[in-house]
Amino acid sequence: MNIQSTKQFSAAARAKSPAAKSTEPQANSTTPAAVQDAVDVSDPEFGKKEWTVLVWANGKTDGADRLAPSVIRELEVAGSDDNMDIVAQLGRKGRIYDKVTKDWSGTKRYHIQRNMDPPGVQEELIKWFLPPYTEGIVSPVLEDMGKADMGSSASLSEFLQWGMKEYPAKNYAVVIYGEGGGMAGAGVDEETGHRLTPSGIQQAFREAKIATGEDIDLVAFDSDHMGGIETAAQLSDVADIMVASQAGLNLGSIQMDMVMKDLKFELAEKGEVTPEQLAKWFVFETHANPGPLAEMVNPTLSAVDLKKVGSVKEAYSNLSSKLAAALKDEELPLAKDALRQAVKDTQSYAQNNSTDQFYGDYRDLGHFAKNLKKDVRLGEDVHKAAEALLKAQSEAMIDQSNHGQFKENSTGLTAYLPLDAGYDLHSSWKTPRAFDPLHGFADTSVAQDSEMIEVLKGISEEGKFNRRLRSLGLGNAGIVRTHKVLNGVKKTAGFVLGVADNIGAIHGWSYARGNEPGGYLGIPAKYAVPLAPVGGVRRSVKGIGQVISSATNDKLANKSQAIFDGAIDTVSGAAVTTAAVSHISEMIGKSNPTLSALKQPAGIVAVGAPFLKMGYGMLATNNAAVAAKKETLAMTPEERKLQVASGEEKEYYVSPTARWLVNTVGGGTMDMSQAKA
Repeated sequence: MNIQSTKQFSAAARAKSPAAKSTEPQANSTTPAAVQDAVDVSDPEFGKKEWTVLVWANGKTDGADRLAPSVIRELEVAGSDDNMDIVAQLGRKGRIYDKVTKDWSGTKRYHIQRNMDPPGVQEELIKWFLPPYTEGIVSPVLEDMGKADMGSSASLSEFLQWGMKEYPAKNYAVVIYGEGGGMAGAGVDEETGHRLTPSGIQQAFREAKIATGEDIDLVAFDSDHMGGIETAAQLSDVADIMVASQAGLNLGSIQMDMVMKDLKFELAEKGEVTPEQLAKWFVFETHANPGPLAEMVNPTLSAVDLKKVGSVKEAYSNLSSKLAAALKDEELPLAKDALRQAVKDTQSYAQNNSTDQFYGDYRDLGHFAKNLKKDVRLGEDVHKAAEALLKAQSEAMIDQSNHGQFKENSTGLTAYLPLDAGYDLHSSWKTPRAFDPLHGFADTSVAQDSEMIEVLKGISEEGKFNRRLRSLGLGNAGIVRTHKVLNGVKKTAGFVLGVADNIGAIHGWSYARGNEPGGYLGIPAKYAVPLAPVGGVRRSVKGIGQVISSATNDKLANKSQAIFDGAIDTVSGAAVTTAAVSHISEMIGKSNPTLSALKQPAGIVAVGAPFLKMGYGMLATNNAAVAAKKETLAMTPEERKLQVASGEEKEYYVSPTARWLVNTVGGGTMDMSQAKA
């Protein structure tokens, strides 16, 4: 560990010292000087700032290495002042191109200062995608931690103890940034294979409390799928409020620049901000997240009162007992079918488990209770227990925000609710030494203090296809290999369709120049040319579907862009098909003069249309996001509240190009294959 010189460190310490007085005049101060001087210096809170925010930014994964430095730049929009301190530990995974881009790797600690000339919105957006990623941070590096393990609870504990001792405050907030996996943890360090599990975070918080005597008032997860009852219950004895998302996050996710700006403004205006008020600002900034990317980067966020989570856990445990009894009750013969249907119909937060591992099994707890409550096949005891759970969860929920597809059925907390509990298989060719088909659920206090494992296994059924494979004599290893082969076939089919699309585009270029197209990627022309209409028809069908769905969606804010993109796809696909069919007819000796005359113009359209769509889509999406961000940065918190309150809820279309960019570079859920412990 390399620490700055004593002289430099002392200067930094003086700069953040709670005893340092502000040179700025205090607005609206009407207290007589004599009263101001009558301060009880024996008060343990004397001299402390109102808040210290401790940010743990784990960029030691593919994707997060690009995005984690932006968290520091966001924090610098506000920076520390006389009322609050922001400190951060940023870890970044090394990349082979760092020597060229001059990006650093390792782990560093910062005392966040305000950047008086922060990067413009456009410039910051570019930094998400293009190096150098660590450029533009102005805050002083207090310590270079070298290869510190960002997946270690001991490292987190040491950081918290250091920050809380060096920057004492009346209130403490901890922000944990990194790729998340719910009860699996919040961020893996791919250099060590370690990850921060909820129990590890609990241990780190507990050790910080013992070492400092201070409580952590709020923990916010800038990580995927951390808004679950399993995580909340684990942390209920070490923090007061949890802010987390039920769904996955992308890119900048939580608007840390706006939240810290709100905190700074409110402290300057009112002198204090309660933990509950800060939690509501986190949620508000997610709700007000501007532009069409809002649904993609941070679709849900909840603030939960951890002091009341015990009642939620107790109600869930009681519900599990009633469900277990219903499954055994001969007078409720359809209880299993009803319960499986209730789980199946409950809001999920991942598209499918084959790509998102088990994250598709995280389902909304309140929506689950509502589904149980309305099914007569489960009996009155289950209905009453479900109602009690809804009541307890509602009382524990401080605030929540939901966008797009998650808006209608999200209630703020998820629960692990698989339909195939115990049947999950690993996803690697080689069988790992240890694989838990319940993904650690049995180790959570929610499982240990309830009958949910019994309930989940009671309704669990292995998929029909897997059962069929077992009937053929295949074991787990054989089933895994079969799925991997079939996934390969599926990807190959997708690749073939993609090739057909690409052939159409490449051949369109030839037709546009009046030339005869050749082969493609080693595919002879006589086979490549017939594939082009397949790609063209596919593109047109998708385009027509988009035009129809967009035109009939009254909630779509940027309907014109969605219709434009669909129309371009339709025209482009038709142009590719026309040019290719004309060429095929010539190849088989059945040319048509009219059709042949259309070949070159169709080729020109086929080539130009995708570029027009891509350029317009990126420009429209980027301009909307930049303009909205600039507008919000110029507003006070109260002005923004009024703006959001007066606005109508809208959905946004995101162009395929922008969606591809977000999914490609936007990080994602925790890759469990990188976790060794």
